[in-house]
Formats: sequence, C-alpha cells, structure tokens
Amino acid sequence: MKHITLFLLCALALPGCGRLVKVPEQERMVRNIFEVQLAKNDIYDRALEWCAKRLSTVNDDIVVKNREAGKIIAKGTGKYSEYFDFLVDREFSYNITIEVKDNRYRVTFDNFTIYYDERQIKSGQAEYKFEIGQMSKKLNKLMEDLRDYVSRGAVHKDKQKREEEW
Repeated sequence: MKHITLFLLCALALPGCGRLVKVPEQERMVRNIFEVQLAKNDIYDRALEWCAKRLSTVNDDIVVKNREAGKIIAKGTGKYSEYFDFLVDREFSYNITIEVKDNRYRVTFDNFTIYYDERQIKSGQAEYKFEIGQMSKKLNKLMEDLRDYVSRGAVHKDKQKREEEW
C-alpha cells in the first residue's frame, strides 16, 4: 500500500515539474515582422501614436523615439493568470521595440520581469517556458492590436516576413 501511495504522489507531482523547463536567454522574446503598404514615416507615426495610447499606465514609458533610425523602444506592463485562468494573476513588465522600414516593421517584446506577491523575492527575470508561454499569449494579442492600428486604411499583406529577410 505504501508503494502505491508513493507512486500516486510522484505521478501527481511530475506534471508540475514540466513547468520548470528553462528557456535559453536568446529565446526569451516574442518577435514578429509585418508587411504593410505604407512609407516608413507613416508606419513610424502610427506605431508611435499606438504606443502613446496603448502604453498609458503610470509604469509604462516611451524610452526612445528616433524617426531617422525608425526605432521606438518603450516599457510596458501586463498581467496573466497562472493557474486555470483565474486562480493567480501575475503581473509582468517588458520592453517593446518597434523597428520600421518602408512597407514593413518588426516588433520585439523582451526583457521580461515577473512580480510575485507570495514570495520573499518580489520580482525576477522570466526564465521558465511556462512563464514565457503565458506572457506570449498576452503579447501576441497586443501585437495584433498594433498591426490592426498601423494597417488601418492601408493595404495589409497577411503574410509575415521571415526573420532572415529582415
């Protein structure tokens, strides 16, 4: 009977260990490239306007605005539910970089920090596959919102460019 109980406890504990798979540092990002039939300055202006409207909480901030280089870097915050979408809400922060060229732009979310309420350490860098996956779901929705905002009224190509072509 002891062996069966031990076996059942181990079987229940093992799925929880799958959450502790670390992601290599160079893969701790969410990135996508979009094509839109607009000039570089038009894409830049729309992306900057989106950042000003969407990243509007006290902790969010536009850090770099460089029209000539076609680069916007901002800080943002978000929240995801850790267990079954309702038990524990985790707040996280990130950097968003928008790089603009004629007819396309690249969006990169990185530098993820998670804030814990129930631990002695109040925050830490996101390094586990589960954390990155949960944040990716939220950030992909944010990226779609940016795509819709930038491409409204413009001819939008559905295909996305590959990273090598950037």
